[in-house]
Amino acid sequence: MPNKKNLSNFERIHTFDFNLLLIFEVIFAHGSVKKAAETLNSSGSAISQSLNKLRLHFSDPLFLRAGQKIEPTTIAIKLHAHIGKNFGDLIDSVINFSAQTTPYRIVVYASPYLALRMLPDLCTYIEKSNILCELVHLSADALQNNGEEILTYRKADIVLDTQPYYSASIISKLCMKDHVVPVCRKDHPRLEQSLTIEEMKIESTTFLNVNTEGLKRVQRDLDLNFETRRFAFNSSSLIVNSAVSAKTNNISFIPKWFAENYADAMGLKILEANFNIDPADLYINYNKSAMSNENFVKIITKIEESLISKMAEEEKQK
Repeated sequence: MPNKKNLSNFERIHTFDFNLLLIFEVIFAHGSVKKAAETLNSSGSAISQSLNKLRLHFSDPLFLRAGQKIEPTTIAIKLHAHIGKNFGDLIDSVINFSAQTTPYRIVVYASPYLALRMLPDLCTYIEKSNILCELVHLSADALQNNGEEILTYRKADIVLDTQPYYSASIISKLCMKDHVVPVCRKDHPRLEQSLTIEEMKIESTTFLNVNTEGLKRVQRDLDLNFETRRFAFNSSSLIVNSAVSAKTNNISFIPKWFAENYADAMGLKILEANFNIDPADLYINYNKSAMSNENFVKIITKIEESLISKMAEEEKQK
């Protein structure tokens, strides 16, 4: 929540150039306009002009000539006492903002399913590696295909999606293939262990209502296999679709990983399909500029290594 006092002060001093305070502190430290100019890689005339602006603002000469040096006035000494430490701490904070010892906050934008699949392992890695990091999950809206916008406007550091982003400022990598399997309730009256195209003609299914191109492609592939499907339930959540299938005769098509880990607990059984279902591709997307932070590099490297190795293992088992 914004501090009302700060907001009021911002309005009162919004025309003040805070760069002048940096120049003041450097002059105060060196006791010389010339040395201040050298330190700030500026000209002596530019530093003198800035000093004149400060003199007008505070209605005080601030520094007086004393031989080869300049000495601060009483007002200048009081000003330094007020801002010196806080200004120095602010500069230290900015300089060390991306340092390894700085606690880091990484926001991951992903669907609940992708977060369930990936983030527990990532949290384990962060904990074991003693990385000073807070991981934040921002749940993706299944009906809005806005992951690239989220990343562009820095609302998240990492976006997990079923499609790549084509941008000069974004790194986009294929890191996993999510195979899809049909499931139904364990005591389904007609289906035992398999599912054929002929059986699909009489069975109703759930529909995963999402707006990402990768999952739309999977839906189109299913429709090509079955010509037409009869939908009895529609949801943007594969978890909800699975729960509905566990209580009804509706079939759901869900990721193989999710089925192998949760189908039994939900009262579902995995069916062996006699038709091909192409997997959904998963991409990891992040801004190139984030690679300047050491903690981010460690975490993104771990994500990529983990997912890519899993993808290789799954492809070998096919």
